[in-house]
Amino acid sequence: MGADTEGFGTARRQLDLPRSIAGRRVELREPVKLTSSGPRSDGRPGSSKQLVLLCEHFYPEMISTGMHMTELATRLAELGWRITVYTAKPTWGTDGDEERSVPKEMVHEGVRILRVPTIGRQKGKLLSRTVSSVTFVLSVSWALMRRRADYRCMVITTNPPFIGALGWLYSRLFRRPYLLIVYDVFPDFAISLGVLSPDSWIAKAWERMTRMILAGAAVTVVIGRDMQDLVQRKMSPHLHDRIVMIPNWSDERRVHHVPAAANAFRQEHRLDGRFVVQYAGRLGQKHNLEPLIDAARLLSDTRALFQFVGDGDKKPKLEALAADLGLENVQFLPYQPMDRLAEMLSAADVAVVCLESGHTGISVPSKAYGVIASGTPIVGILDPDGEIGQMVKETGCGVLVDPVGEEIAAVIRDLMVDPVKRSAMSAAARQIFLEKYTLSKAAEAYDAALSSMLNGSPNGGERGIR
Repeated sequence: MGADTEGFGTARRQLDLPRSIAGRRVELREPVKLTSSGPRSDGRPGSSKQLVLLCEHFYPEMISTGMHMTELATRLAELGWRITVYTAKPTWGTDGDEERSVPKEMVHEGVRILRVPTIGRQKGKLLSRTVSSVTFVLSVSWALMRRRADYRCMVITTNPPFIGALGWLYSRLFRRPYLLIVYDVFPDFAISLGVLSPDSWIAKAWERMTRMILAGAAVTVVIGRDMQDLVQRKMSPHLHDRIVMIPNWSDERRVHHVPAAANAFRQEHRLDGRFVVQYAGRLGQKHNLEPLIDAARLLSDTRALFQFVGDGDKKPKLEALAADLGLENVQFLPYQPMDRLAEMLSAADVAVVCLESGHTGISVPSKAYGVIASGTPIVGILDPDGEIGQMVKETGCGVLVDPVGEEIAAVIRDLMVDPVKRSAMSAAARQIFLEKYTLSKAAEAYDAALSSMLNGSPNGGERGIR
């Protein structure tokens, strides 16, 4: 993401706000009618804290954008926002059962979820995924038209990439401002994958649409410094004060370090005595994972175990590479339930975070925040000038390495025999996480940006944000 869903320019603004702590619970009940004249979230009439979130992936799809948007929405609900989410039927990471039935309408931890109909499958081929995304946008457009009394503003992500056009349209038709969260920059992302030629008419039209969506947003949130530079180049200088940098996060209530002696995940998968090199998340095209298989080959005579947890387009290729080499020190596991996230991440001795260099600024590997929340050192196959590469260099929470099997193997050999170095990296990871990257800090930054926007401060400007 960019969300896996980023240096500083004229509008650098790092939001650092106090944390809010409250309880969590899950519930299913009849939908609640929300109207602009209904009760305030604080019990008084006429609340303005009503928003609609447009996101193709949401609970129970707790991976990548789906996980981040679910966490953000539920925490904003604790801060008094009445939120309706328009999303699609889940297809990824639903506790191993991608086809399980979910209600079309439900309430999850105070957030109302409405699932709109789509055609196609997000786990299908490119055409099927495209059809699914397009029909999602069309369905959401109709829902926004019919239920426009339910919300005062919109929160929109770049997944799917064209959903921002609805924000632009409805902000003009019905004066509903929108906050745009940039997880991936388009069409740059598609060009970097080789799906589009930069000189094609589709790429040029898409670029114009992206600039229009960015220009129309009341607030544009970027999740990294390198991404902020790229987004600024797509906007007129007088609009740069609409850009706010709010990094992604991990949920400090859910993710923490679990000692090896108490770690059921390590015991279940017989990891005692092994040095676990873990990659957890989407095995996608933008992740340069093949060198890890080569590193596993070079370390096949050691206690190193390379563990891949997740799914994605590259998984069959990686499995075939490991099988062809006869590697017994490579393990593939499916996505794990969210209630096991802390113990899964803590089971690793080091965690791999990677991103192809061509995606720097276009996307940010946000899995890094869960890794540091668990106190696990990072082995970063990353551009040192990217957001996560800069974080690793600035804090000492890990080490950066080129995407070459020999170099990765050498770094892992060094870390295997140096527990003092690993311990220092682990302490640095937890410290920087608690200082900057908790869900509570992110939610209160979003709360300030949204409140400022609705209270008339231009585009998430200085009022309400510090």
